[in-house]
Amino acid sequence: MLPTQVVIENLADRIERAYSLRRSQWWRGCSTRRVWSAAALRLWQAHVDDPELPLDSELFVASQPISTALSDPWSELTQPEAARRYRTQVRRIIRRLRLELKREVALAEESIRQARDIRATVLVQNRRLSPLGCYIAAHRLGRPDLAGRFAAAAADQHRSCPLYQQASAALLPGELYPASKVSADQPAGPKVRTSKKLAILN
Repeated sequence: MLPTQVVIENLADRIERAYSLRRSQWWRGCSTRRVWSAAALRLWQAHVDDPELPLDSELFVASQPISTALSDPWSELTQPEAARRYRTQVRRIIRRLRLELKREVALAEESIRQARDIRATVLVQNRRLSPLGCYIAAHRLGRPDLAGRFAAAAADQHRSCPLYQQASAALLPGELYPASKVSADQPAGPKVRTSKKLAILN
């Protein structure tokens, strides 16, 4: 599968911005446009080899180590080692998110069992619970009405970190996940920090 030029340019632009933010001492005049395109192709190939890896330029750059040596995006971002580091980091994040969701779902399920008429506002007041954790727990306990109260906020949580979809795979059937999958040739959007207390319809 070959990427379109638009996709590569988009990835390259975001990789360049992310690298310049992370390497504040780096001077743009030290490299050519080709290095960012090469890095984008490395990210794209990593995604093709393992479709579970998102096309996330910012996370790809953040997965690379920072050394005290002179900045060199060619060696840091375009070599096979860059893809391997990215894969390791993504898997580490998914494991952490999976453990986080398991704890949340267990806690939310306990609360729902104790009060079958529990309202969404009661659950969201618990700082240890996220909308996605509540959404999953409600579905697992046969409460689609309660899950619906968390659907929009859970989708927002997914957009802030699409890796939640893989992390929740063992907890919820794929067709019930509150966000559709990003297509293979569509780069993940910039991350937006969100609070666990996202808007919940009462």
